Amino acid sequence: MRAIIGAAFGVAIAFSSLGPETAQAAPAFTTKYVYYKVSGDSAVGIYVSMLKRGPHVKGEKAYAATSAESSQRGKLELTNSCRIIDYQYSVDFTIRLPKLTDETALSATARNRWQQFSNFLKKHEETHRAIWMGCASEIETRVRALRGRTCDEVDEKAQRIRDEVQNACNLKHVAFDAAEQKRLAKHPFVKLVLAPLYSPKPVKITTLATKKRKKSAAAALFN
Repeated sequence: MRAIIGAAFGVAIAFSSLGPETAQAAPAFTTKYVYYKVSGDSAVGIYVSMLKRGPHVKGEKAYAATSAESSQRGKLELTNSCRIIDYQYSVDFTIRLPKLTDETALSATARNRWQQFSNFLKKHEETHRAIWMGCASEIETRVRALRGRTCDEVDEKAQRIRDEVQNACNLKHVAFDAAEQKRLAKHPFVKLVLAPLYSPKPVKITTLATKKRKKSAAAALFN
């Protein structure tokens, strides 16, 4: 499906190093929606516009994408043992989606299917966000519970936790996208885009042949 439609979804995330600042006791999230304009008077036209103007995810053209930039704050405190106090993990999400400039140019059927597809994309990207939010909560819970004989030991353990959870999270995104590709292939808007490929307009061979025969008949009358 991806080869035909050019659909790709993905999430990119970068982790920063542990900082010395204090913060609140729960993960903090922000979300910014960014829209790129698409146009067209048919499903195929909109599809082509999305491929031209849409985002790229890991080098592939995509209809929509979610990026996430994380940061973390806390203090390493050494008493009888070392721990991280006032730890907070934060993620700022940017969700990029297509926005059709003029829906009135579409037929009622195409407009309805486009609206369904637009909602499908938004929900898809928000699910990616939800996956990362769950991972961020896990990171924060596990890091806040860390204890060690030295602060270097605690810092190393925190990094291992972040790497472990991030890798597990990536697998969740891959599994989610694989399931979504199956849904994408069956989506009414995608079927509308692909319809001309599977149901090409028939060439009017019969009409041309009829005209040719009429011409021959007319010529015979004048001989």
